[in-house]
Amino acid sequence: MKHISLILIFISSLLFAAEFREGTLFLEINLATDQRIEISANTTYISDESGLFGQELHGNLAFESLPGAVESRFGILDWVQEAGPESPPDGVLSKSFAWEEDHLVLKQEMHYFLEQSFSDKDRALDFAHVLGINPKNVHEIPIVNPRIKVIDASGEEFYFESPIRIISDQLWLRDRVYDSEFVLKVINGKLVLNHVVPLEEYIAGVIPNEIGNDCPMEALKAQAVAARSHAVSLLLYNRHQNDGYDLCNSTHCQVYKGKYLRNDEINQAVSATALEIMTVEDRVADATYHSSCGGKTDSSHAIWNGKDIPHLSGSICIPEAKNFDLTSESGAARWIDSPLDTSGMSSWERGSLNWQKNISSSELAKNLGVSSIRSIRIVKRGKSGRITSMLINNTHRIDGEYRVRQAFGMLPSSFFYFAGQAGKNIIYPGKMITLKGRGSGHGVGMCQVGALRMSRNGKNYTEILQTYYPNIRLSTQWIPDEYK
Repeated sequence: MKHISLILIFISSLLFAAEFREGTLFLEINLATDQRIEISANTTYISDESGLFGQELHGNLAFESLPGAVESRFGILDWVQEAGPESPPDGVLSKSFAWEEDHLVLKQEMHYFLEQSFSDKDRALDFAHVLGINPKNVHEIPIVNPRIKVIDASGEEFYFESPIRIISDQLWLRDRVYDSEFVLKVINGKLVLNHVVPLEEYIAGVIPNEIGNDCPMEALKAQAVAARSHAVSLLLYNRHQNDGYDLCNSTHCQVYKGKYLRNDEINQAVSATALEIMTVEDRVADATYHSSCGGKTDSSHAIWNGKDIPHLSGSICIPEAKNFDLTSESGAARWIDSPLDTSGMSSWERGSLNWQKNISSSELAKNLGVSSIRSIRIVKRGKSGRITSMLINNTHRIDGEYRVRQAFGMLPSSFFYFAGQAGKNIIYPGKMITLKGRGSGHGVGMCQVGALRMSRNGKNYTEILQTYYPNIRLSTQWIPDEYK
């Protein structure tokens, strides 16, 4: 088949972000995505991608994507081959990360599209449907880079071709301040502002927003390794590949706020574990974590209904919990009501261990889209006691830990029982429902409250990690020599 040949720029020049610079992995972390983005800085240097055209600006700046400036087509991906000297010239370069022979590698492929292209995505999808082609093979192909208007504090306007590079030693975005290097691009008609940072700087910006900045050193080190491993594994999923950045700055990836709340202890923890990631069975370990398991961590299979992952199969966090079967209604209720030693804990740690929430039956019915709540059946609990399946009125099923939490008004966790109904798996609620619970978060991987407790009890960070991710290995040799 003939292939599209009208492409003037590579898709990856706009979308792909992460890169190696002399052995250091740099990431693009999304800070904002909007039609208009406003920043404030003492001095800001803005240049086009080539670096040939630049402008130094001061004070408040506003960025807007020019309407009608984007010219693109929608093409249908036909086939893919590894990029190389022998690759046919009419393809589009695509970059993605992969894990090969214990290393993170940057793969480059040539994507070849059918000759037919469309100005409208729906028409491209219809044509793909007629041909029996997966709709995921429909891609937007930029033909002309969109333009960005920059408005300074005096109202003067400047124009640049997307993407643009921004350098500032102090850039304010809303109530947060960032520094160094940024990139601004237009993706799907919206501005995308990313912070360009080395991996270790990113990890230092994650730690205080995920576990706090006033923690024992070994817990900070454990968090650093877990966050770094999680970041690398997320890169391998390429989950934001089409969004124009590597990682978002929210809980969907990891919470990142630049240097906000950073201190010397965090910098020391990052430095002491530099480049360390967890690996298992010749791949990066899935290193998810959460605030508080409540006694036992759970398996990824039970919580997310995915494949069994041995190092995420669940572990004992609080030794006393070992004597309780948290998959049973009576065992779960008895453990939730058991007193715990909270000495030395911060207020957020104590609050995550035990909680109580109220919700009316009418509000629950509204959340679930049913007329009323006549009965609630607890169908299944995971090892951590988290409810993973419920049946409402014998007809409406709720599957998944997160969906259970959502249904009851976004609970801290789905590890709870109905007050006054301890030990029962069928509940006939009144007008008001009271829930007694324990734990915070999904319950898979490292429990941060448990890591803090182990650190206070003299455990080092490798012991903490081995508790929550059994049989993992620590590696610092995962960047290939050709990138150094």
